[in-house]
Amino acid sequence: MTALDMDRIREALSEDFAVIDYTESTGSTNTDLMQAGKVADGTVLLANEQVAGKGRLGRQWVSPAGSQLIFSVLILPDSLDHLGTLPLAAGLAVTDSVEGAVLKWPNDVHIDGKKLCGILAEAGPVGEAFKSAPKTEVSKAEINKAEINKAEINKAEINKAEINKAEINKAEINKAEINKAEINKAEVSKAEIAPKTQSANPPSARVVVGMGINVTLTREELPIEAATSLALEGLETDRTQLAVTVLKNLRRRITQWEQQDPQLLADYRKVCSSIGQEVRLEAPAGDVIGTVEGVADDGRINVGGEYYSAGDVIHLRPADN
Repeated sequence: MTALDMDRIREALSEDFAVIDYTESTGSTNTDLMQAGKVADGTVLLANEQVAGKGRLGRQWVSPAGSQLIFSVLILPDSLDHLGTLPLAAGLAVTDSVEGAVLKWPNDVHIDGKKLCGILAEAGPVGEAFKSAPKTEVSKAEINKAEINKAEINKAEINKAEINKAEINKAEINKAEINKAEINKAEVSKAEIAPKTQSANPPSARVVVGMGINVTLTREELPIEAATSLALEGLETDRTQLAVTVLKNLRRRITQWEQQDPQLLADYRKVCSSIGQEVRLEAPAGDVIGTVEGVADDGRINVGGEYYSAGDVIHLRPADN
């Protein structure tokens, strides 16, 4: 077992996530972030071991310490109108990262029909969670040496201004005329950026996306026979590099989800192995057997011309029909 290199992970993802935390062992990273007090939008929690992991439909699972990549990400979306497609976006982040991986609807990551990864998205009250300042505007809240480049202060004439060593406290730039640069009420005193100032709309909910990817699990350690691991598939098992790759792809896919970019579902359909398959959908109202004709823009599955938003999909072999 090789430990996660948290310094490397934090450095590689410094522009993608607000906070990246680590715990050696926990019950559930999803539960930890759902119950956390003052926590920033874009917080990641990684764990070496999870003893009460949660899956879809209330399922629980555990695994040997260090054998999976386990993490959860907290986001504060402005709207939950398209929450149903967030798990699909998370699944895409894994197929983006693992060669040969596909998605069985809605977000079970498979390789050759065997499950590699579990994903669960949950929503709850915002509580004390807050929006943090985008790192592209104030990196680490340090405004040193008057680097106002990239702040796009168009046509700003800073005549007769003395900005020695970037002391821009409380947005007072002595003798400076900043035409068209509306820095109203900007308190950047010693670069302390208060929370909840960066979003025009208050967040609608606290949403946590968690996943566990089987990395070095042996055949005997797998929770079910129809599962697999990266090691069993002969793929790279460096958990640190996997964390960086998956989380970068997840950040990109979450951004698409927030912007409702149609490319997200277009990409999903390309890797959804359920489309075109004969399936049994174990839906809340009863089992449905038919051909998957597609996936709607809101994430619902089309089986035999009818759309369903929940259920387990079982891919059928010809003899099962």
